[in-house]
Amino acid sequence: MKISMKKRKIGYTYGSVSGHFAFRKQKSIAFESTLERDMITLLEFNDSVSNVIEQPVTIEYINHNNRVVTYTPDFLVHFNEPNASLIKLDRKPLLIEVKPRDKLISDWDKLKAKFKIGIKYAKDNDMIFKIYDESRIRTPYLKNILFLKRYQKLTYKIEDTDMILSLLNSVGSSSIEYILEYLTTNKDQKGLLLSVIWYLIANKKILCKLDKALNTQTNIWINDNIEMSSNSGQE
Repeated sequence: MKISMKKRKIGYTYGSVSGHFAFRKQKSIAFESTLERDMITLLEFNDSVSNVIEQPVTIEYINHNNRVVTYTPDFLVHFNEPNASLIKLDRKPLLIEVKPRDKLISDWDKLKAKFKIGIKYAKDNDMIFKIYDESRIRTPYLKNILFLKRYQKLTYKIEDTDMILSLLNSVGSSSIEYILEYLTTNKDQKGLLLSVIWYLIANKKILCKLDKALNTQTNIWINDNIEMSSNSGQE
């Protein structure tokens, strides 16, 4: 098995969408499909992810017909070191293949040999190999992240965030509906304050469960691990 490093070249991809993703404003990550783009979106939002490398290696091997062929996984994901005060999690790098479900089914006989090579390479290099299709990527979690991205750069009034955070600090956790009812007196005020709440969630200053659709019944609480004072977005 021969390994080579190859930088992904993005061009026109028939029947798909390709481009570059500005990952945390720190680097550009190439993608060759909307499914890959959505995968990067999930990884970007995950604070435990420290780096994502597209097409990190090309693995050359001999197939069952005794021919030299290659396999290039889509992404290599590295993680931050786990907090020693928390339960220790498995932080081995992930070697990821992103593939639509219909392709996995129709081309499985051809793909399984490549995936076996990916699994072997990952094991030999203390990594974990995983395959992601739509069922693992296009979830309610992704839908919530895409919704929240609209509010990440919201311009807000500092007194609005102070009111929300002060109330949450007092009650510990609460439904969004309770926060709105307690702090506002009319529909317009509720709409404005709801946008600020989405901003705070988008920037992880307050937290909630994102595996179900966000609405005013969603329970929220302060993220104690993030410094709350910030001038960004203030009016």
